[in-house]
Amino acid sequence: MFDFENTIKILVACAIGAGMLLGAGFGIKALFFRRVPRSLDDEHLAEVDERLLRTEAKVNELEERLDFTERILTEVRAKAQLPGPRVPGS
Repeated sequence: MFDFENTIKILVACAIGAGMLLGAGFGIKALFFRRVPRSLDDEHLAEVDERLLRTEAKVNELEERLDFTERILTEVRAKAQLPGPRVPGS
């Protein structure tokens, strides 16, 4: 037989649990993803621009180093594949 009272109790308990989970989720979002408003004045923008330029320069330098390393590694591997002189008795 269908027990209406227990069914309502289960539904209310589920709704309360879902509400608590949603509340916890919004609370966590508010704590960890909050933004600190900052005024963007010319000085701050100049600092950010300078940091961006320095970062781009570093990335370019790292790209050059990586290319150089790849070229050297390719040369070393190519030399290692060349047949060398055979040693008698081996």
